[in-house]
Amino acid sequence: MKNRERIVWIVVVCVLLISTTASGISNWLQAGNTEKTYNQLRLFNEVFNLLRTEYYDELKVQPEQLIPGAIDGMIGVLEDPHTSYFTKEYFDELKTDTKGEFGGLGIVIGLRDKWITVISPIDDTPAQRAGVIAGDKIIEIDGVSTEGFTTMDAVKRLRGDVGTSVTITIRRKAETEPLEFTITRGIIKLETVKSTTIDDHIGYVRISQFSEPTPEAMRNHMLELKEKGIDSMIVDLRNNPGGLLSSAIEITDMFLTEGSIVSTRGRDPQQNQVFMATSRAVAPDIPLIIMVNEGSASGSEIFAGAIKDNKRGILIGQRTFGKGSVQTVRELPEGAGIRITTAIYYTPSGESIHEKGIVPDEEVEGVEITQAEMKAMEELEKLGLITEFVKNRETYTDKDFDMLMQELKANNIELKPIIVRKLIKNEQERLEMPSLIDLDYDIQLRYAVDIFNSNNIVLKARAS
Repeated sequence: MKNRERIVWIVVVCVLLISTTASGISNWLQAGNTEKTYNQLRLFNEVFNLLRTEYYDELKVQPEQLIPGAIDGMIGVLEDPHTSYFTKEYFDELKTDTKGEFGGLGIVIGLRDKWITVISPIDDTPAQRAGVIAGDKIIEIDGVSTEGFTTMDAVKRLRGDVGTSVTITIRRKAETEPLEFTITRGIIKLETVKSTTIDDHIGYVRISQFSEPTPEAMRNHMLELKEKGIDSMIVDLRNNPGGLLSSAIEITDMFLTEGSIVSTRGRDPQQNQVFMATSRAVAPDIPLIIMVNEGSASGSEIFAGAIKDNKRGILIGQRTFGKGSVQTVRELPEGAGIRITTAIYYTPSGESIHEKGIVPDEEVEGVEITQAEMKAMEELEKLGLITEFVKNRETYTDKDFDMLMQELKANNIELKPIIVRKLIKNEQERLEMPSLIDLDYDIQLRYAVDIFNSNNIVLKARAS
């Protein structure tokens, strides 16, 4: 190697050493790590220079292409879908996401089993209205296979100008054939907390994501519900993909007077932390039920795990997603950024839920819509039978409903009655603000309400 080149690389190594922590420098100096690192950097330089000078297509070997490619390669070796490099454009979008407003379809995605997977659809977004659900694997975007895609590869294709459309092909569990959705992109404005009362005494709070404004919004909703005289509370975390760790911890603290909320363990000793309740609970004693499903991830699992392990309430629904790692986001030169998995978090009982999820105290399945039923719903919409049914009557009797089901059958449309009733309600509310809850259709929520309205002393005690 030329002396000049060797000097350059010695300087590079020294800069890398200086930029690390003191403990990192000590580790590098041990066991010949400095020389090993120097040799690997020299190898990288050799490949970089050979590609830059000898590859036949000069346009493909510009530094602004090779360096991000090398970064993606380093991250790919980790086989961690939650560690990602972001260009300036996408890093700006990531920072916007946590503040509560962004553009797109309204789905949170990640890698599972090496396929782009929907962690959850976001409430009141194009994707949710189209019928995308948690666990759907996106196998094609606009006809292009997503096999081998990183999360950012998918994001680049899914996001676009508001008003434009994208077609995604989905493989859904228990469906034999892929499903296809064409969805129009829109501005996603996150109202992350909504609430109402049920039967005049049960407070219901829906948290769709843990963003920056969520804790303050949650506190305000809880105080309003308490002023209405509620005597019990249901917190709905279904299809909540998580968000900011700090927000999830702050909201969990509103229900606990003592005990741990979550602990994190990583390679850096500073990542080894235990977050404790601070005795500033807003609702320390109110009987509590937490609702979860397979779309409840990350911050939702922190909240649910803390409530379950501290025996502060009961969990109802389905096993959660199982995203139990902590990511640290750092800004890089030129406005780029990187998200690195720096720790794994553990529930108060010491359990890691990463890739395992949390099993609820009471497992209750929701209404599942099959591919055949989705096609039947499309045909029903074309015929306009539900629109006509609602148009001709303000309310309907069981006899009216039976006649409608017979009409559907005559048109070879087979749907579960509970789905038809939901379609009727959707049509009734089409020109109005949709209801936050639907006890006729939402089996899991009805189960939770029945606990508070029943004489089931055991479950009531566990929820208080």
